[in-house]
Amino acid sequence: MEKIFKEEHQVTYGDCDETGRIQLPKLIEHFMQVSNDQLTQGGAGIKDLLKQNLGWVVVEYHLDVERLPKADEKITVTTNGSGYNRFFEYRDFGIIDSTNKKIVDAKSQWVILDLENRKITEADNQMMEKFGNPYLKHMPRFKRLRPLKEKDYESSKTYAVRYYDLDTNHHLTNSVYFDWMIDTLPREFLNSHTIKSIDISFKKEVQYGAQALSEVKLDSERLTSYHLISNQGETSALAEIVWREI
Repeated sequence: MEKIFKEEHQVTYGDCDETGRIQLPKLIEHFMQVSNDQLTQGGAGIKDLLKQNLGWVVVEYHLDVERLPKADEKITVTTNGSGYNRFFEYRDFGIIDSTNKKIVDAKSQWVILDLENRKITEADNQMMEKFGNPYLKHMPRFKRLRPLKEKDYESSKTYAVRYYDLDTNHHLTNSVYFDWMIDTLPREFLNSHTIKSIDISFKKEVQYGAQALSEVKLDSERLTSYHLISNQGETSALAEIVWREI
């Protein structure tokens, strides 16, 4: 099986924000689609795992963004498994523009979850070998994110987990976390800045019907925003986003 899997897409206006650039949640959904399409070819897609009462769950992302694709732009979305160990699987993503330049580069860490007892299962060696994923003796490092002190967050919004926020694993779709985080930032800032890099860590599920609190601190000098999503005082997700002026 081809190690690097590619799909072409055309960015629609419905995918984009006021600046005409792709919305972050839509970008993540493109990653999810290309990943599942590759996994499905090897019998390890969403439907295949559901038959075993299992599901893929992302734990960490790191994104480097040269620029975000714009409305009506044709892009190539790439993905490949980059390795695994006993409990974690690693997957890379990319966005390539029409000049063959990579404009977004992403790395991610995943687990396979037993959907009945909500516990992590060990990696399937045969599955990993099918996709050419090497066994890693040392885990790739992602930025270690820590919540700020409660008093340091500047603003917050509360969100309820709705039915359409859930995926086939019966938990909150990870693109929704990005939506909640971006929504806490001022409109004026979002229309004058674009993303340079993102680190995000998913800690604990937010269940259907629960109330999630999304908090943010924006450091205007460092052009960095710090995000916390929590539920009943427990951390659900943390993120650090570095921005650049448009």
